[in-house]
Amino acid sequence: MADSKKRSAPVDYKQKVAEARQRAEEARKRVLEANSTPRPPPPPPPPQAVNGANGSPAPPAPSKPMSRLEEIKARVAAAQAKTVTPAASVAPPQRAPPPRPPPPPAAPPVAEERIRTELGNISRGGLTVGIHPSLLGDARLGDGKKDGKSKDKNEKKVESDNPYFAEEKWSGRRSRALNFTHNMRDRPAMTAANDMRRKAHMEEIKKRIEQTSIAADLGDGSESQAFVVPMPPDVEFWDESFQAGIDNNEIITRLVVHPIFIDPPQDKFTSGKPMAMHLTTKEQKKMRRIRRAEEHKEEQAKIRLGLVPTPAPKIKHTNVMRVYGEMAVQDPTAVEAMVNKQIQDRKTTHEEANAARQLSKEEKAEKIQKKSEENAALGLFLSVYKIDLTKEQLLGKHRFKIDKNAKDWHDITGVVIVAPKFSIVIVEAGIKATKEYEKLLTRRMKWQLILQGNGEILQSTAEGTEEDHTCTLLHKGQIKARKFKKWGSFREVDTETQGRDVLSRAKLETFWTQAKSMISQSS
Repeated sequence: MADSKKRSAPVDYKQKVAEARQRAEEARKRVLEANSTPRPPPPPPPPQAVNGANGSPAPPAPSKPMSRLEEIKARVAAAQAKTVTPAASVAPPQRAPPPRPPPPPAAPPVAEERIRTELGNISRGGLTVGIHPSLLGDARLGDGKKDGKSKDKNEKKVESDNPYFAEEKWSGRRSRALNFTHNMRDRPAMTAANDMRRKAHMEEIKKRIEQTSIAADLGDGSESQAFVVPMPPDVEFWDESFQAGIDNNEIITRLVVHPIFIDPPQDKFTSGKPMAMHLTTKEQKKMRRIRRAEEHKEEQAKIRLGLVPTPAPKIKHTNVMRVYGEMAVQDPTAVEAMVNKQIQDRKTTHEEANAARQLSKEEKAEKIQKKSEENAALGLFLSVYKIDLTKEQLLGKHRFKIDKNAKDWHDITGVVIVAPKFSIVIVEAGIKATKEYEKLLTRRMKWQLILQGNGEILQSTAEGTEEDHTCTLLHKGQIKARKFKKWGSFREVDTETQGRDVLSRAKLETFWTQAKSMISQSS
C-alpha cells in the first residue's frame, strides 16, 4: 500500500529563499522608482467641498480600486496635505504667484521608510504576512525637523485613522522643589553668634566714647563722684594716740601666733596597720604552690651555678626499683634498710625545723602580752554583769570558768563580788577581750545546767534548750583610764555595806544600787 502511493518530491528550501529575496528586491526597486519621479502638487479643493458649519474638508469621492502600494502612497500624500495650515485652505482666492522651479526631491518620509523596511523583511516573516496598522499611518509624519516659526496656536489636530494611536501626550514627572527642613534664620548657633557680635559692637562703641571723653579732658562729673566710696584709713582717729611712737606700724608682720597642732583623738583608737586579707582554703593552696615553685626554681639555679651541691635522690618505697634497678634485685634487704634510714632522716630534719620555728613559753607569753596591750591601746571598755545566784548556788565550776577566762586575757582587770543574794562581775578590757568575755558569760556559760548537775554540766534536754538569763549585762561603755590595776579574783561579802565599800574605792558604788533594784523588780 505504501508502494502504491506516490511519494512527494523533496522541497528545495534554498530555491524558495532565493525566489523570496528576488521578489523583495523587485518590490524595493518599484518603490525607489516611484519616489524618484516628481509628484504633481495636489489640486486645490473645490469651494463647495468646505463645510460651512465646521470648516472640515469633505470626504473624498470614491475611486476605482487600486493596488496596496498605490493606496499607501495615496494615504501618505493625503496626510502631508493635512499638515498645511488651515488658514491657507480657507483664505480667499488670490492671484496665482509666478511659477517656481521644482524643488529637489525630498527625503523619503518616515512612513515610506517603514514600508521599505517591511518589504525588505518579507522573507523573514513570510510572503503573505500583512503590515500592522500601527506601522502604516500617522507615525509622526514629516522629515523629523522642527520649525518653531510654522507652529500656530490655532492649528487643528490631525485626524488619525489608526485605532492604536493616542493623541494625548505624556506630561512627565513633575520636578520636586527644594524644601528645607529647617529655617536658616532661626538657628540657636547663629542667634548666639549674632548676640556676641552685637555685644562686641556695643563694647567697641563704649570704648570709643570713653577715649573721646578722655581726649576732650571731660573727666567724671560731680554726680559720679558722689557715689565713690573712700578707702578705709590704716588707723582710725580714735586709735591715733595709741599708735604714735610705734616704729613697727605695719599692717602685716611676722609676729603671728601659730596654733599648736593637736592629733585627732580618734587616731589612738585606730591601728595604722592595714586590715589583713584572709584567703580561702583554695587560695591558700594556690599561693603555696606558687611559693614552692619559685623556691624550686631558685634552688635549681644555684645547683646549675655550682653554689649548692647536687642533692641525693629522694628514695621511697614506691621508686626504689626504678632508682636502684639490679642492685635492688640482688640485695633487697640492704636496699630496704637504706630506704628506711633515708625516710627517717628526712622526718627528723622536718621535725627539727618545726621545733626551731616554734616559740618557747616565754616568747608565747610575751607575744600574748604584746597583743593584749595593743588591744587595750585601741580603747578601754567597762562592763558590769549581774549573776542571779546566791552564794551557795555559785559553785566551783562557775567560779573556775569566770576566773580562768579572765586570766587568759592579759588585758582584763576587775573584780567579782559575791553577795548572799547575787553576785557582780566588773571587767575592764579592750574591745576584743570585752566581746569574747561577754559572749562567755551571757551565752556560752550553762549556769542552770551546772547547778542542776551539782558542778557537772548535764546533757541538754528538751526543757534545757531554753535561753539562760542567769547572767545579765548591766552596763557597757568606754572609759578613759582603768579603775583596777589587776584581776582581783573573787571578793565575798556578807552585808550590803561591805559590798558598797569595795565598789566605792573605785567610785562604782552606783552599780550596786542598780543591781539591787533589778533584783527587787524580778522578785
